[in-house]
Amino acid sequence: MKGVYILNLKIDKDIVIRVGKLGNIRFKKGYYAYIGSALGTGGFKRVTRHFNIASGKNMTRKWHIDYLLPHSEVVSAVLI
Repeated sequence: MKGVYILNLKIDKDIVIRVGKLGNIRFKKGYYAYIGSALGTGGFKRVTRHFNIASGKNMTRKWHIDYLLPHSEVVSAVLI
């Protein structure tokens, strides 16, 4: 199945994290939404990958969101 998805994230405190080649980025406490494409060959398997990174089961960082996921709580995922 293919489509678009939205990850709703919650960050409990202000943080500064290194985001790949972008360097150190400051994120304020609050809620964030990440919109991603699942139109490729893997489809919505990408959403499962994001959950695995957030829970520490996968340590590979491929996209910028992958650097933020371990520091946030995934509140919900909406598949469109």
